[in-house]
Amino acid sequence: RSSDLTSGCKPLTHPRMELLSSTAVPLGFVDCHCHLSDSDFEHDTDAVLEEAKKVKVLAILAVAEHAGQFQTIMQLSQRYLGYVFPCLGVHPVQGVPPEEQRSVTMKDLEDALPLIESYRDQLFAIGEVGLDFTPRIASTDDHKEDRKST
Repeated sequence: RSSDLTSGCKPLTHPRMELLSSTAVPLGFVDCHCHLSDSDFEHDTDAVLEEAKKVKVLAILAVAEHAGQFQTIMQLSQRYLGYVFPCLGVHPVQGVPPEEQRSVTMKDLEDALPLIESYRDQLFAIGEVGLDFTPRIASTDDHKEDRKST
């Protein structure tokens, strides 16, 4: 029963939720995991967001992959207030292109956490998060133990 699943749960509250609920909203979509801060979008973000609105995307949760993207995400959330919602975190796999990929380190987290803390009142959610144990990233027992310590 759904009441069993929701008993004791508190409703989601966030200052920006008022922006979504203060007007009648037609049926549409919420993109709950979008990497708008990726360099692929730096020259056409406006066009991408306008196209998303045309196909009834009502809100976008913009997710960061590393601390270097936090400022861009926060700027987008201010520029598109009530449409782009900021989610800051650290992706478990760092590095592009693929041949330079590595697992997240404590240094990555140490760089990110103070910034996340500084934006905490403006955040919608925390994300990316997690550790990657796939063989291409953590191929040995030592790599796996290193992931666990992180």
